[in-house]
Amino acid sequence: MQIMDAQPLRGTSVYLANLLLLLSLFAGLPSLLMAENELDWSGVWDTRWRDGGAVMVLQQADDRVVGTYPALDGIVQGRVDGSVLSGTWRDGSGSGTFIFALAPDRQSFMGRFGSGEWWTGSRAAGYLLQLMVDAPDGSSPERTLYTFLRAGNEAGEGRTDRLGAALGLLDFGAMDEPLSAHGRLRGARLLFQILDRLTFRVWSLRPPSLEGLTEHSAELFQAGTGLGYTVNFRRGEGPEGPDTWFLVVPPEEEMREALDALLEIHDGEVPHSRQHHELRSPRDTLRTFIEQWDSALAGDNALFLKTMDLSQIPAAVREDEGLLRGEYLKEVLYRIGLPLGQEVPDNPGRRGPYTNFEHPIGSVEFHLIEQEDGSTIWQFSAETMASARHLFMALEDMPLAEDTARSESTMFFRIREYLRSYHRELLREAGGGMELWQWFALVLWLVISIPVSWFLTWVVAKLFRLKKTIGDQLLHPAIRYLWPLRLIFVAGIGLMALRVLGLPQTVDMPLRIVIGVTLSIAGGWLAYHLVDRISRTLEAHSQRYRYRDEVLRSLLTSLAKLAVIIGAILFLAEILSLPYQGVLAGLGIGGLAVALAARSTLENFIGGITLFADKPVEVGDFCRLGEHLGVIESIGLRSVKVRSIDRTIVTIPNAEFANLNIENFTRRDRILLRTTVGLRYETTPDQLRWVLAEIRKLLLQHPRVTAEPARARFEGFGDHSVDIEIFAYVNTSDFNDFLAIQEDIFLRLIDIVDASGTGFAFPSTVNYLARDTGVDAERTERTEAIMRELRNGNALPFPDFDLKTRRELRNTLDYPPEGSVDARQRTSPNV
Repeated sequence: MQIMDAQPLRGTSVYLANLLLLLSLFAGLPSLLMAENELDWSGVWDTRWRDGGAVMVLQQADDRVVGTYPALDGIVQGRVDGSVLSGTWRDGSGSGTFIFALAPDRQSFMGRFGSGEWWTGSRAAGYLLQLMVDAPDGSSPERTLYTFLRAGNEAGEGRTDRLGAALGLLDFGAMDEPLSAHGRLRGARLLFQILDRLTFRVWSLRPPSLEGLTEHSAELFQAGTGLGYTVNFRRGEGPEGPDTWFLVVPPEEEMREALDALLEIHDGEVPHSRQHHELRSPRDTLRTFIEQWDSALAGDNALFLKTMDLSQIPAAVREDEGLLRGEYLKEVLYRIGLPLGQEVPDNPGRRGPYTNFEHPIGSVEFHLIEQEDGSTIWQFSAETMASARHLFMALEDMPLAEDTARSESTMFFRIREYLRSYHRELLREAGGGMELWQWFALVLWLVISIPVSWFLTWVVAKLFRLKKTIGDQLLHPAIRYLWPLRLIFVAGIGLMALRVLGLPQTVDMPLRIVIGVTLSIAGGWLAYHLVDRISRTLEAHSQRYRYRDEVLRSLLTSLAKLAVIIGAILFLAEILSLPYQGVLAGLGIGGLAVALAARSTLENFIGGITLFADKPVEVGDFCRLGEHLGVIESIGLRSVKVRSIDRTIVTIPNAEFANLNIENFTRRDRILLRTTVGLRYETTPDQLRWVLAEIRKLLLQHPRVTAEPARARFEGFGDHSVDIEIFAYVNTSDFNDFLAIQEDIFLRLIDIVDASGTGFAFPSTVNYLARDTGVDAERTERTEAIMRELRNGNALPFPDFDLKTRRELRNTLDYPPEGSVDARQRTSPNV
């Protein structure tokens, strides 16, 4: 009834679910339609195509879109259809068609030119957006140069088009002939490459007074070589009026000559777009540090961490603590003002430290640090990283520097920013270097983590049935599983809290050590007992597995336990900042000592592996092992347990077991029946022939006796008997079944001997007090008559029956015999 009732309920639930889904779709349809109509291409787009790109400004009105990409004097026009924009483009290089498809997040598009080449883009952000939206600042020579350098730094080596935002502040009058948009970009790029090889402070270029000044020149120098380059400015009519200062672009040949001289320190080549990742100068390190912050937030933090000397931070917390201190340093740089790359030395031959900022509490310094492989890179110094937190606290109330756009922050800084706006007093230091809100958060962690951990442990215990089983004499499940789980959950929640709270190292490090030690011990304890539980579960179902699986189970169990112990030790070593080499060396020396002290144990272990490879026996096999006879009970890495016939357990070490002569009775496919029948010496030759023939016939006829090599032969004369040897294989591997078949054959032998008129011999001397009746004359005559008939007919079955007779006789005997409990009706002889 329950099954029948469940079907309508299930059908009803599915119907209701589908109904709710349809209602939600209909409810969301208007918003989807509105969203479709709200697709807007207006804005600044940073676009790329093969071997080029452009910053494009689009404006949408209804379904029509117009736009420009000023750097190339380009114009686009198109029409919107849903999320697709298609139209035409035109610039100094030519014209054509295009098609763009807006991504679902509306922050990027995929497009193609009419020629089939790709054209992609994303909405501009940060300083690039500011450059395109705001008018370039040419109010003074240093402002003009600053604007040009910022645009060039945004462009890098691969995006010359981004220099287009500053083209309005460049004077190309010194060029020999009028330039196209591409030519102006080429000249601007060449000038930027020259300035990028120099080191100078932009604000030092400002003349004492601008009044009455129409031209200005400044000599700039390259760090490490002393080579100089003169930049010229001209005052004239510009976007901001007649007082705009323009940066004069020299003739191209002159610029190339100057660039070649400046590149000698860089092996004559312009550094590629990612060469600063090699951290060969303070400028490279600063640029990589700022550039890689967003990647570090996304989890790809290796290069970001490489810019800082974190050698003084314990290895166990180096990544988390490094990210936290890196963010402190980033916020400090935002407040003191991010220097232009050209204001920081890029001399690859520099060896002395470079100081970018100094404060009574700390400084921002770059040091040349030697790596493990012998190479050197520039990093923020260990002292800078140690003082980053205190330096940030001292500068926190300082507004961000001009032209600094706040980047994405971690949860810790977002919490602090919220608390700062909510109640500044919560950020007050309240002891131990911790702020008041951090103390509250620690207490909240303990209050929340304990009940949550108990609940999660209860759920896990129910799901995996972690309870005491019948016959389980080991520790109570609460000790083996529940308490370790509770500690792991509490410690795990604590680790998540530490990543958010941003505690000072004086508090964070001890807490991490306590949590790490707890995780190491509790996790190792739990994993060890889980391995043991899994092993015992498999052992309980061992009758379903073959010996190879049983030995493999034992082998894997031991190796898994060993791996758990070593893993827990290594994890603990990492938490305590112990070097892996020392720990592994200690394990190696300790392992050698244990090996010498436990030689027999290792021999047994190796013997167990040998048994696994050779597999001479299986669990459940009935074997003779030396002097022991019994059933294999279990096979482990140390020993083999045998259940003897007396029901006792015999334990044989693997090293000894591997050297035993093992007789496996279970694996035999047939069982040998071999016996000798002794007849009385009064037996006549014909009687003996008849008995032999009948026994052979019996063996051939019996369905459980194999035809070959079943034989019955006159073996010879014994002390008291005429001996007949019977040799045959019974077609069974079950010994109990064999005994039943042997019993049947022996009973039939008695009938044959009795029918022949002779009898079984006595192995003793008998003194008869009565007259001996001798052999039965009538039966003897009958037996001899049968043999005479066979002899006269040339049919004596000696030395064996002919092939036809053997086939006719085979499997014709009733077995089990008529009248037995297991008697069966034979439908046809098995020939």
